[in-house]
Amino acid sequence: MATNDVVLLDSLLQRVGPRYGSDASSPERFELFCFDQMLKQFDPTYDELSLGWVDGGNDGGIDGFFVYLDGRPCTGNAAAIASKLRPQIHVRIVSSRTSPRFEQQPLDSLHSSLSELLDLTKTPAELMYPYNSDVLRQRARFTAAYLELVEREPVLTVTIDYCSRGDASQIAPNLRSRADALEELVRKLFGRIDVHCSFVGATELLQIARKQPDYSLRLPFTESFISREGKNFVILSRLSDYFDFISDETGQLRRYLFESNVRDYLGQGQVNKDIAETVERVSTDISNEDFWWLNNGVTILCTRAMVAAKSLAIENVQIINGLQTTETIFNVYSASRPASDQRALLVKVIVADEDSMRARIIKATNYQSTVDLSSIRGLDKIQKDIEQHLEDHGWFYDRRRNFFKNQGKSADRIVAVTYLASAVRAVALGDPANSPRQRAKSLRDEAVYSKVFNPKWNLSVYLASLEIVRAVELALQQRKKKSQLLSPPIRLVHFVAFAWVCLKLGKSRYVPEDIVSLRKKGPTTEEVKEISRRLHNFTRTAGIPQRGRDGISLNAAFMDRFLESELLSVTADNKPMNPSGGSGDS
Repeated sequence: MATNDVVLLDSLLQRVGPRYGSDASSPERFELFCFDQMLKQFDPTYDELSLGWVDGGNDGGIDGFFVYLDGRPCTGNAAAIASKLRPQIHVRIVSSRTSPRFEQQPLDSLHSSLSELLDLTKTPAELMYPYNSDVLRQRARFTAAYLELVEREPVLTVTIDYCSRGDASQIAPNLRSRADALEELVRKLFGRIDVHCSFVGATELLQIARKQPDYSLRLPFTESFISREGKNFVILSRLSDYFDFISDETGQLRRYLFESNVRDYLGQGQVNKDIAETVERVSTDISNEDFWWLNNGVTILCTRAMVAAKSLAIENVQIINGLQTTETIFNVYSASRPASDQRALLVKVIVADEDSMRARIIKATNYQSTVDLSSIRGLDKIQKDIEQHLEDHGWFYDRRRNFFKNQGKSADRIVAVTYLASAVRAVALGDPANSPRQRAKSLRDEAVYSKVFNPKWNLSVYLASLEIVRAVELALQQRKKKSQLLSPPIRLVHFVAFAWVCLKLGKSRYVPEDIVSLRKKGPTTEEVKEISRRLHNFTRTAGIPQRGRDGISLNAAFMDRFLESELLSVTADNKPMNPSGGSGDS
């Protein structure tokens, strides 16, 4: 390792550290930085990094436990999203230390933990070590996905990364032997598995962090091409050449090429079954059946394209249509690349520089009966207006996946579309009973979407909803250990936020624009904790059963009773309750 690599890494962490959250301590920032680099092939969002962040008490020496299914975070319903045959399950275990050297203790901890956690014969009750809930959640997701897909012959990869600021080129023999033993242990648990334990030091972390996505690529074509004025092109590209085009040097799918695609991969649907069957019918005699006869092809948007010999040199590549075809080709060819396949794919390459024109092309090429309107929500004017308004006030609205993460914006200032939608439903629409279920799937419903994203509202409705919910969330945070925060249950956050708005406005029935007046006025930590205390006390005095992680059986009827009781204590001038516990006690 070059002597200066540790200095350069520390300098880089100093610069990029704040993007992982303003409240994160140095060890936490190093952990998240390592996760981001180890998962770079999956282009993770900040939310996805947090999903597998299991560090804390009883973590078994595991800082990051990530489960990916066909390149996407595995969160359930594996059968529906996995590819037809040989789905790719990738488990990534990360142990991170800020130490300037590699030590044996982390490997010993992983050896003990993984011998249990990856043993599918053991139920959670049979595990010897009392792992924390985050570790058990990720284990459950992996176990469920693997067992659910076992008949499809899943391709299982387990990667164990030990990251530190040390020198990975000078690993002591005892550490190398321990890593080999760890690989062998995991290998014996599964019949077919690719397992690798790696040491990632300062030099390797620097190299990965410096590597940027390559958006300028060459795509070979067969025969001639069709073009007007030598600018836009229609070509036929062999399936094997297209597979190379969408794969990086490590053989992984270049997922960043799909940032402008309005749809995600639909997994095990009939459309993709048909595409897979077509791809698998290898043919060297294209006069009999060529692939492009049976497939609509793909559309690439770029800023420049030019012919270079028998290929197109394309700059700023974005595949805006044909994601299902692309991923299916990748899955089939990754599992078993045909020795000789002369079939070709139809590819349209469109050059467009202006954002407005690009948006129109994206929308037009995806406006099909098989795509519901929710898929292209990010192109709506209201979404762009919200993005601009939030950015004017220091927030970054993630309507375009990882757009702001790639610009280095802080994680705690980036707002997911579903997060904002649920906050609006809880606070602006006064519906905290249903707001936690405001997920991407629900926004596909036109009635739900129009209700949450109303272009007639003052844009500050969205800003106020975000500020109120985020303030409540921060006030209710608890520490898992000295250096890491535990997010409160989102249902509790929404009910407390709604109650605070009602108490501030002096009424439980209001219109969305009413909350604009509450911008920059709280809630304070004292108010949040007081409302939370009252919620719990009210359940006890009212004889309402307490259950769940938030300790309260929260529903609309309960909230109506609570607010009716609390609002009786609000004075005529709508003065809110005394956060110190004076007026308003029932």
